[in-house]
Amino acid sequence: MNRSVAKYEDLRGDENSLLATTGQAWVFGDHIARQQLMADDHIDQHPSVAKAFVLATVAPQFARHIAAGDFLVAGLEFAADVTGRSIPAALKALGVAAVIARSFGHAFTRDAINMGLPALVVEETAAIKQGDHLRVDIEAHIVANLSSGDRYVIRNLDDAAIAILRGNQ
Repeated sequence: MNRSVAKYEDLRGDENSLLATTGQAWVFGDHIARQQLMADDHIDQHPSVAKAFVLATVAPQFARHIAAGDFLVAGLEFAADVTGRSIPAALKALGVAAVIARSFGHAFTRDAINMGLPALVVEETAAIKQGDHLRVDIEAHIVANLSSGDRYVIRNLDDAAIAILRGNQ
């Protein structure tokens, strides 16, 4: 039996595919509300300015220490009361590669995806620890925890959402 080994070129998607991204997990709990994400004083500022104040009331050092390509991980009802585009825009300006949570506010999910910030529903966010190294492959609907070896299924992205994210890469 002649078995061929896949080459790197065989594993890449077409030019329209979203690339898998790797980064560190910044973990927060359940029910992160708009006021915790950004104080009223900064909500109307341009995203390039407002990004410095993301999660300042919960983790004052977050905006200074997160690296471009890292992931914000949360539990239930992340941004459930967010209705405007300012918070997803500030997160994207900060360089957050994706927000991963057990559930989101509908408006946050819609606005984030429309501006190219993946908002990914994963049931097992409690298994992800602060500082874990994650690899997110949106096309395969998988979040791989490279620190623990676990894999989690992305449950909320349909073909339309993936097409929007592709258009914003």
